[in-house]
Amino acid sequence: MAMNHLVRIGRISRLMQIACTLYLVLAPVMLLVIWLSFETLGPRWQTLQQLPIRPEYVGTLNLVLGAMVSALPLGLMMWGVWHLRMLFGQFRRGEIFNDRAAANLLVFARMLFITVLISPLISALLSLVLTMSNPPGQRAITLSTGSNDLGQLFIAGLLLAVAWVLREGHRIQSENEAFV
Repeated sequence: MAMNHLVRIGRISRLMQIACTLYLVLAPVMLLVIWLSFETLGPRWQTLQQLPIRPEYVGTLNLVLGAMVSALPLGLMMWGVWHLRMLFGQFRRGEIFNDRAAANLLVFARMLFITVLISPLISALLSLVLTMSNPPGQRAITLSTGSNDLGQLFIAGLLLAVAWVLREGHRIQSENEAFV
């Protein structure tokens, strides 16, 4: 019976590893496509929909700075997803309750938490960068957050707590094994 569960864990973990790999490949490509096709895709990007962007004033400098600003949270999430991918690799190999698995989950949870926390700042920087060339009176700095951010903060906090509990459990198990 236990072997059957390990097989299922292995299958799901393999699928999650593939999903993580797809994210690591496709997320930066999609961000690059958005910035290279800004005139058509930029206004459709939810992050930018509330901004008073005037396409005729968005130049190359605005686009380069905007891409750099939006690359920061993407880079953090990619680092976290890389660790999540490693975690699922461990699960696939049957390495479930160890310190490395807890450490990988902890890195992902921290990156998610930090990314959600800086999201309003990133939004403000993007609004500044994309409207800085607008005529006076038509520039904007917007700060926005929503219920999605609260949900993501909750999930990140939950994952942080689980990772810390797993690490502590592993530490206690190691201490107990040392006494035997």
